[in-house]
Amino acid sequence: MRGMISSRASLWLAVGLLVAATASYAASAADDGAAEYKARCASCHGESGAGDGPAAAAMRTRPPDLRRLAKSNDGVFPDKVLATVIDGRKTIRAHGTFEMPVWGRQLSQSVGDGDASKRIAAIVGYLRSIQLK
Repeated sequence: MRGMISSRASLWLAVGLLVAATASYAASAADDGAAEYKARCASCHGESGAGDGPAAAAMRTRPPDLRRLAKSNDGVFPDKVLATVIDGRKTIRAHGTFEMPVWGRQLSQSVGDGDASKRIAAIVGYLRSIQLK
């Protein structure tokens, strides 16, 4: 009986550590996404994602309100589409001749493809977190 209690306690300790590590990783990923967004996107899309960044007035087409992506997509957040827009695989008419920088290309040149994909995923995750209800 005593061995079973010890095994259960060890199991619960392991589960608790895993949950804490997962929460810590999620918080770190969210922080990374916010930092990437602020460094690469906020000048056009604004600090809050409303499309009102300091460079927005100089653009031919106003940047979209990134907080409304899910609403404009029938309540579904377009993770994969966003990743392809950010990394340059999908062009958007308003971006024309790449008015929006192709971050996939730029990041790959500076940090490598694997890290570029992680950074883009972090931005997408951050955008998911700022969606309006």
